[in-house]
Amino acid sequence: MRRLFLFALLGVSIVALLLSDIPFGLYLYQVERDRLITQLQRDAFILGGRAEDALEDSNPTALDTTRELAIAYREEGGARVVIVNTAGTAVVINDPTDSREGLNYGTRPEIAEALTGRVATGQRYSETLQMELVYVAVPIYSGDSVVGAVRLTFNEQAIDEAVTRSLWGVYLVALITLLFAILLAFVLSRVLSRNLVHLGDIATRLSHGDLSARADEPDGPKEVKELAQNVNQMATRLETLVNEQKSFAADASHQLRTPLTALQLRIERLREGVSDDPKSAARFDEIDGELSRMRRLIDGLLALGRSSVEDVSRAPQDLGAIVPERVEHWRSLAEESGVRIEVECPESALVWAVPTAAEQIIDNYIDNALSVMPHGGELHIDVQVSGDETELSVTDTGEGISPEDAERAFDRFWRGGATHEGTGLGLAVVKQLALSSGARVSLTPHPEGGTTARVSFSHDSTQ
Repeated sequence: MRRLFLFALLGVSIVALLLSDIPFGLYLYQVERDRLITQLQRDAFILGGRAEDALEDSNPTALDTTRELAIAYREEGGARVVIVNTAGTAVVINDPTDSREGLNYGTRPEIAEALTGRVATGQRYSETLQMELVYVAVPIYSGDSVVGAVRLTFNEQAIDEAVTRSLWGVYLVALITLLFAILLAFVLSRVLSRNLVHLGDIATRLSHGDLSARADEPDGPKEVKELAQNVNQMATRLETLVNEQKSFAADASHQLRTPLTALQLRIERLREGVSDDPKSAARFDEIDGELSRMRRLIDGLLALGRSSVEDVSRAPQDLGAIVPERVEHWRSLAEESGVRIEVECPESALVWAVPTAAEQIIDNYIDNALSVMPHGGELHIDVQVSGDETELSVTDTGEGISPEDAERAFDRFWRGGATHEGTGLGLAVVKQLALSSGARVSLTPHPEGGTTARVSFSHDSTQ
């Protein structure tokens, strides 16, 4: 977010500078060119005025004076000067390295035009000098008669150099502006992103179950302050709702268990006062079975409610110690059912999970497997550590589960076509505990028959 905001501000600043400096550079180039041509015209008329008498009288001394003036003009950084008479013959040239006085320049378009009494300006490539020239040619008048012409030529590169020197000031201003924009963008992005990052941290803590997290009053725009207030209000309502659900779970545990226990005692007393008639005993057994089922249903609902609202802070759990201990707990029941349990587990397999989550998931998987397995079956429990995860799998040799039923097995109260006693809440509790632990659960049909129940725990506490 911070980088995105910083780059956005810098992009806008750079585009603004380009849109302003490029047209300004083109404008400055044209202004510098017009200024140079105007200056050349002025200088040409001044030199023409000095050469007027020399051309009119063909006075060698006056021509020498004009030549010296033209040479001094060039040495001071002026242009190349060529002065011609009415025949177009060069009588003064201020270039000491290329003096071709006496050469006919009347074929030059600009000089021919100046001899007709018009001012000629423009740009062309000089085959003689092998360069691009900017020229100005003006007539020399004596009264109303044209007695000659003055041509001043300037190297096109000189204009570019002059523009570059002028643009250095523009570049410096642009650089200072860009540096200021970078500083401003850095400060603004830091202020705004700091508030958003803080709100993101608060949201993360809330999502991990820390309902006491609250956002500080931020400095910045009104919208950010309102967002922080809304986050705090949401957190307060969540905390209130969760506390109410916890209280309801505790109250329900007491209110539901008490009448069930009283009802169980009354039924036992009633059984004692009834004759040992087989039909009556069978009916009492049915009542006891229903009471037991209701008790398991209540326990499942309460466990599911607690797993949804309890503190989800995770802690390291060692499956290498938990799995053998839970297997020993179930081994006697498995032996009574004629089921053999095989375990493959490393000595240590640390994972991050909600406290007691691993034990409850293992108990539910083993309990479900034993309830569907025939006499003489085998139960395989395997723990595999790979990469960033540790996978626990429980594979039974029962009738198996269809892919369609496997997708719905973790839904609350769903029992499919099961004929054994159950509430349909065990796997729902497993799913909720796995979500709180950052783990993944699944049921899949085994290729050789039976069902494989898996849970994959992460080695990272933040997952």
